[in-house]
Amino acid sequence: MSIPTQPAREQAEETLAYIRETMESASTFTGVSGWGLVGAGGIGLIASWLAWAAGTPALLRVWVPAALAAVAVAAVANVVKARRLEIPLWTGSLRKMAWGLAPALAAGAFLTQALTVQGTPDLLPGTWLALYGAGVTASGTFSVRAVRWMGLAMLALGSLALLRADLGLVLLAVGFGGFHVAFGLYIAQRHGG
Repeated sequence: MSIPTQPAREQAEETLAYIRETMESASTFTGVSGWGLVGAGGIGLIASWLAWAAGTPALLRVWVPAALAAVAVAAVANVVKARRLEIPLWTGSLRKMAWGLAPALAAGAFLTQALTVQGTPDLLPGTWLALYGAGVTASGTFSVRAVRWMGLAMLALGSLALLRADLGLVLLAVGFGGFHVAFGLYIAQRHGG
């Protein structure tokens, strides 16, 4: 039996690192916290109620802080779940999820500005739901199947909201509130929290 030389050991370590990185990138991200989605849904329901009380479905001073709070709650819950399950958080799959979601969210921010300036805020609920749904569907290809289905459901709801702007607030409550809660409970039950 011969002892590997230093260059052979370095080559083996590089090969193992490459295999690890490839396997990590190919896997699905199971660290999505169902309880984080439930929390985000609760925030969505509160925002819907505040917008309804103000009489303005797409009230930016309600929905922008609500979106930021929901992202923070979901992020913290994902970190907690990853630590509890002892799985790495910033995996190749999570990076791919972030890249899948980011363009749709950026487009939503730009369209929010444009639709507000153009005086067509009644299109905001459908725009938000449709773009969020498109982003979640794209990023969900790197996660558990329920995430993709939630994205498709949001996309369908957004399409309906664009066709029926008079239902915008109700559909925002169903999508950002109800869908997050329902899919979050399912993920919590089936995928460890």
